[in-house]
Order: sequence, then C-alpha cells, then structure tokens
Amino acid sequence: MGKLRSKGIFISSLYYFVVNITMRKVDTVKKVDDTAENLEICKKYCGSCPTFKGSRLSESPPNALFCARGKSSVSSNVKTISCYCPACEIFTKYELIIGHFCTK
Repeated sequence: MGKLRSKGIFISSLYYFVVNITMRKVDTVKKVDDTAENLEICKKYCGSCPTFKGSRLSESPPNALFCARGKSSVSSNVKTISCYCPACEIFTKYELIIGHFCTK
C-alpha cells in the first residue's frame, strides 16, 4: 500500500508540474532583456552546453543569449545533444518554460 500511495503522490506532483509550469500561456512568459549582464550569465551556461559546443553555435548569429535574441541562424542544422537552459540563472529569473532556445 505504501508504494502505491507514493506513486499517487508522484503522479499528483507530476500533474501539478505539467499543468502549472509547462502549460502556462506563452504570453505570461517574461521577455528576456538583451543586456551585457545577461550575456555574461549566458556565456557561463551556453559556453559549456554540449549542444552549443557541438554545433559551434558561437560562430553563427546571434552567437549567444538565444532566449533574448532568438534561435540560431543555423538552427535547422543543430544537433541537440543536451540542454543546460533550466540550470541557467536567466531561465529562473525570467521564469522561462522551455529549453533549447538556440533551436526553437
């Protein structure tokens, strides 16, 4: 009975996450400011991101801070390996809800 109950709690928690976090209206997401401070934060996270490094995204506009500037000009050629977006301070500060801003 204990395992079944804990699974129910997990399912309830997962449902809460899906409904309240991922299903938010896109228009409720804050716009990320394209500032020098945000760019420095971005370089910490994107600079070590396997997708960013593996696809050499620093060589194609907008080069970084995709959550503010938009997806990469070579987004269709990007091989998504992993995503560090949710670990980024900007992601938290602006309450962003998706990742892989370089491709989406």
